Formats: sequence, structure tokens, C-alpha cells
Amino acid sequence: MMNRFLIVILCFLGYTAISQTDSTSLLIKSDSDVDTNISTKFIEHSPKKALLLSAVLPGAGQVYNKQVWKVPIIYAAAGIVTYFAITNGKNKEKFKDEYYNRINGNTDNLLSDYASYTDNGIYNLYNAYKSNFQLSIIVGVALYAVNLLDAYVYGHLFSFDMSDDLSLNIAPYYQPAYNNIASSSFGLSFKFNLR
Repeated sequence: MMNRFLIVILCFLGYTAISQTDSTSLLIKSDSDVDTNISTKFIEHSPKKALLLSAVLPGAGQVYNKQVWKVPIIYAAAGIVTYFAITNGKNKEKFKDEYYNRINGNTDNLLSDYASYTDNGIYNLYNAYKSNFQLSIIVGVALYAVNLLDAYVYGHLFSFDMSDDLSLNIAPYYQPAYNNIASSSFGLSFKFNLR
């Protein structure tokens, strides 16, 4: 069952990666009926679509945002959290059953490996694994939320132009009084050059 699930996920991610084009450079051109000029319209990259894709299948929003390298990180983190949740959940149930068998006097089903433990020690082990199980669930929900937030934020930043020629020019600023209506102004002028 797990192999089928992984095959479906890999097929979906492969299809999504292959079918995506650079949507910021994709243009729709149409001829105007009135003049011969060609009007150009850009297709926008949607952060909401990236969010919805990641909500349905974690990592799909990152593929949509052209950040495929994040997908293995997302699934590795999900695998680690799932492993700890399952392990802690099984141990929690094991020690819960052991504690109830001891309290109810059911000596036939006691675990031989824990015969030297007191009832209080078994109860403490149950509580420790219960806390770790709950923590695993909380971490899993937090990782899912981070996945959604990452897809949404990078969906907004997808078409952000980050040029190598960014610069900031600071210059003194002076505006003289105009017809004695206002006083003179002094200050600093900030100019950002993106290219």
C-alpha cells in the first residue's frame, strides 16, 4: 500500500514539474479589431493556487513555485515525524495495557521484560510516551503549517525581481520656501536603484 502511495505521489510531482512552464514569461497575444497593434497580457502566478496545492498535497505548492528542491525536505520531515508518532503511539498503548493488566490483576498478559518495574514506573513510562506522541502530533501540524506558509509566501515572491545591481543612494535634500508661504525644508533623499 505504501509503495502505491509513493508511486502516485511521484507521478503527480513529475507530471506537475513537466507540465509547468515559466508563467511569468508566458504571454497571451491577441490582435485588436480596431488597430494592428498587438496587445500583450501576462498570466499572473497565483499564491492562492500554491497554497491550495500544498494544502491538498504537501510539496505541490513548492513545485508550482519552481522550488522542487524543497519537496524532499518536506517529505523527509514528514517521514521523521510520522515515525516518531507511530513509535510513541505503539509504546503508549503497550504501557497502558501493561498498567491496566497490573491494576486488574491479569498476570497472564504481563510483559516479561518489565517484570522488575513497579506499577508507578510503568505508569510513568506510559505518561512519557503519551507526551512524546502528543508532541509528535503538534510538530507534524506545525510542519504542515510551515509547508503552507512557505508555499504562500514564495508564491507572492515568485515574480519579485532580485537584480544584482541593487543600490541605495543617499543625498542631502533642500527645498526653498515658495513665495513666503511655507518654510524651507531640509532632509535626506533616499533613492533605490533596481538596475
